Amino acid sequence: MDFASVREGDAHRDIHRGTVHRLFERRETFILLAHKPFGLVGAFPEARVHRPFREQPVQRGRSGAGTVGVRHPGVPVLTLARHLFLGAAAGLAAWALSLLPPVELADLKGYDLLHAFVRSPVPPPEIVIVAIDEPSFSEIGKQWPWPRSLHARLVEALAAEGASVVAFDVLFAEPSAPEEDAALCRSIRRFGRVVLAADIEHLHGKGYDGEMVVEPFEDLLDGASVGIATVPLDPDGVVRRPPWLADGQRSLAEAVVALYAGKDLRDPEGAWIRYAGPPGTFTTVSYYQALSPAQFLPKGFFQDKIVLVGRAVKTSPEPGRSGPDLFATPFLFSTESRLMAGVEIHANMIHGLLEGRFVKRLPRRESLVLFLCLGLVAAFAQIRWRPLRSGILTSLCLVLYGAGVCAAFLVRDAWLPTLPAGLCFLLPYGAAGAQAYLQSERKRRQIRNVFARYLSPAVLRTVLSNPEEVRLGGHRAEVTVLFTDLAGFTGLAEKLEPEAVGKVLNLYFTEMTRIVFAHKGTIDKFIGDSIMAFWGTPLADDDHAANACRAALAMQARMATLREEMRREGLPELRMRIGIHAGEVTVGNFGSSELYNYTVLGDAVNIASRLEGANKDLGTEILASRAVVERAGSAVRARSLGRICIKGRTEEVEVFELVSAG
Repeated sequence: MDFASVREGDAHRDIHRGTVHRLFERRETFILLAHKPFGLVGAFPEARVHRPFREQPVQRGRSGAGTVGVRHPGVPVLTLARHLFLGAAAGLAAWALSLLPPVELADLKGYDLLHAFVRSPVPPPEIVIVAIDEPSFSEIGKQWPWPRSLHARLVEALAAEGASVVAFDVLFAEPSAPEEDAALCRSIRRFGRVVLAADIEHLHGKGYDGEMVVEPFEDLLDGASVGIATVPLDPDGVVRRPPWLADGQRSLAEAVVALYAGKDLRDPEGAWIRYAGPPGTFTTVSYYQALSPAQFLPKGFFQDKIVLVGRAVKTSPEPGRSGPDLFATPFLFSTESRLMAGVEIHANMIHGLLEGRFVKRLPRRESLVLFLCLGLVAAFAQIRWRPLRSGILTSLCLVLYGAGVCAAFLVRDAWLPTLPAGLCFLLPYGAAGAQAYLQSERKRRQIRNVFARYLSPAVLRTVLSNPEEVRLGGHRAEVTVLFTDLAGFTGLAEKLEPEAVGKVLNLYFTEMTRIVFAHKGTIDKFIGDSIMAFWGTPLADDDHAANACRAALAMQARMATLREEMRREGLPELRMRIGIHAGEVTVGNFGSSELYNYTVLGDAVNIASRLEGANKDLGTEILASRAVVERAGSAVRARSLGRICIKGRTEEVEVFELVSAG
């Protein structure tokens, strides 16, 4: 059976299918030589039997038994399930991480950042701070501790000005001179609305760890209320919460509010201080001014006010103290005055009790639900992941969530998770990105493994290093197509054993493939004893026609040496015919969803195939069309053979015999 007749019978159909089978029959032994198509995705079957294609009726609407339903485009259920799992896993992981101390600390810093949006309001009118500050030390001219008779004068002056409550954020733990203590006791009893500070000291030693409440000395307790002025520090040294007290104890702020409002108001369990503003928000006057209000302050300045007396100096006035009464607050990121006096922290707690405003943190159980919801939103934003698109969506989700957190804090005094919640968005993005990277690397390996069998190593390296230049899928491109065929191979196959036929073909294919690769060509397929190759894709090549011509000349030169080798082994001589044509084709993966081939399709392919067959009638070995010779230019020398008719075309084609390289 002559292969040329098979190809002339239906070459275009065979090329489109991507596979042509040659069947050799000898003594009931059949050899099936089949080209194994390749693609960028999927397995490579070792053997396939092509059955005739039969159109299947497609019923529109609901699919049922025995019908083929119409699949509408959309996101596959498996993809949705995978992203659902990804979102839940990311939310759960972020919530678990939020329980770790370092991440908890990060959340506290996020809480501090929320205070950057707190604007300084009008000073709360009911609270005035009397600051024991540097100007007061300068005006009074006494060292600390000041005589208690001086504090007695202050209480009397404030009572005369109509103050509602006077609270000292100063610990009077030990008696001083009797007359000084007596003067302060008389002033406190006479006014009757004074709150004194107590302190909690932590005791540490070998085998024990406890705390002790240090109250004012006993004589001062007659006529005065007592409240604990200790403020708790978070692990990073910031004051964010009111003190945690045992039953029967109350804070300085609670004691002041009880006198001022006439009712017992307590900080709710788990409450956080709702600061009225940054340091300096409350009305503050110096101690020396409050001693002589008629001289330094407007009339009625202290009328019906809560007056808090405390230190507000930058250095400790007491030699025994380790530092001044200044503390870090959540406003560290938003103000130049980074520290707040302890007396102003008490003013914030008093203001919160009076206004009923506390920051409420989302409980653990509710935060788990929130994290899961955020994780699901972030995961579904990663469907059809692309670095820029998904990055923009993730950033948008972060911004919207951040705006929601700020609104909840400013409007509802609710503290939603801050920085740890960002993990709900970043983890799915990172996971989807990692998956995309792994898939890209897997496809890259597939490309390398697949194209290594069809491209020269040099072209393969260029393709892998510049994948953006390779356009996969159907597209138009100008290429040069080359077909080869072994003359008389059918007769040779009938005389030789199948093993010997395979040996000859493998030698022939190996040598010709090396030459194609050496000239930057791509092997499309082996069709029985024929080779189809092309130049100009998948990597653009301006010299594709010249390279194809050089390859054809080199292939004939190598074929001459192969004939000598075969003659020495007692094998019949083989001659090869080559046809070359250049033109525009469609390039891409063609076939079924299970089996497809990266190939070129078009009229240019058919013409190259016909030119190969025309060698037999013209007695030539390499025939090229004018399109090839013109594109190759001076790279080759060719002899015009005039115009010939080829099967399947009405127009004649001008052909040339390639003689040698230019």
